[in-house]
Amino acid sequence: MFLILPERPDDEAAIEPLLDDAFGAGRHDKASYAFRQDGPAVAGLSFVARCGNRLVGSIRFWPLLVGDTPIASLLLGPLGVAPEMRNYGIGRGLVCRGHMMASALGYKLVFLVGEEKYYSRFGYNPAQPHGLTMPGEDPARLMVHELEDAALKGVSGPLQSGGCLRSGHLNAQLTSQASL
Repeated sequence: MFLILPERPDDEAAIEPLLDDAFGAGRHDKASYAFRQDGPAVAGLSFVARCGNRLVGSIRFWPLLVGDTPIASLLLGPLGVAPEMRNYGIGRGLVCRGHMMASALGYKLVFLVGEEKYYSRFGYNPAQPHGLTMPGEDPARLMVHELEDAALKGVSGPLQSGGCLRSGHLNAQLTSQASL
């Protein structure tokens, strides 16, 4: 049995080796990681899975800008589960908890870079047919999930790191949009 809990600062020491095991040490070279280097994940949207005292899974969500549209959006990732703990529903539990909390906080869209075969079970669809791109990533691997029906209507363009949100750029617009 596992529990999904909010990530704590002292979890970092266990999360990094878990992600290295799941994705390899070269994971930091991926374009999607560049989107996460501007600052911390969104407060309240980082979770871990624990079996007893052992950390066996992790998920984080990051602020994201979509084209010129002020829509409250997130980048999911990485989602990591200890290799020997896969197929027990840990990834599903982490994604579902993240979606539930992101929706409660007013977010409308969640993007990720990953395999359609795996993420389609959580409602993710290819982003490319909607005219959405992530610079440096394979367009076939960019996926999007609507936390609110029809959230993608009128949304297109390249994804941008939400780092400018931390400096206040577009923050008022996104906060206003998230509260609708």
